[in-house]
Amino acid sequence: MVSPGKFMYIQDLFYSYQGEGPFIGYPQIFIRFFGCNIHCAYCDEPDRNKTPMSVDEVIDTISPWVKKKPHSISITGGEPLLQVDALKTLIPKLTLPLYLETNGILHKHLEEVKDMFDYYAVDYKPGYDKEFTDFVSLIKDKKGLFIKYVVIKDFPILDIQKMSKIISALNPNIPLILQPVTPFAGIKEKASPKDIERAFTCAKTYLSDVRIIPQTHKLMGLK
Repeated sequence: MVSPGKFMYIQDLFYSYQGEGPFIGYPQIFIRFFGCNIHCAYCDEPDRNKTPMSVDEVIDTISPWVKKKPHSISITGGEPLLQVDALKTLIPKLTLPLYLETNGILHKHLEEVKDMFDYYAVDYKPGYDKEFTDFVSLIKDKKGLFIKYVVIKDFPILDIQKMSKIISALNPNIPLILQPVTPFAGIKEKASPKDIERAFTCAKTYLSDVRIIPQTHKLMGLK
């Protein structure tokens, strides 16, 4: 049996360019952890390869990319905070700034590692308002924090309203990225221009920094 903290389950390790949010275009090393605690219809990274790796194996694999001096290391998934014990073992061995990509639900796990990261890409998942509130409240004043909401066709405007009110109450200056969905798996249609406009208009009522940014790595054919 794999020992938590000494080994971790990895789906992929690679070097590429960030394709989402305000850090688009920056080179990054991606450590993609296996497994997620929720299953979104638009998820473009479903569980595939479940590879147990030690800290040393991860460090050895990424070391040639570290020499390229990328912007940061993206700790992503899946949901990386599911393996928080492994993170606490791995992170002290990493020498670059760290960028956490998370679904914003596991606030108790975040509390254990919240000061180990420099950047926080936090999703808002409808139906998890309490978890999202508790999660963001822990890092609401971090300069590297932004929130992401995936805009699907005919989305419920109430989702935007609830999310925006939560963010505004915590810190209205947290950037919000509205990401038009990339059709994948259960999602067959793009968000319409009308969908995108009504999402922006609603969010901007509550927040000072709202931007529309698609998944650019999909457009470029990158991981």
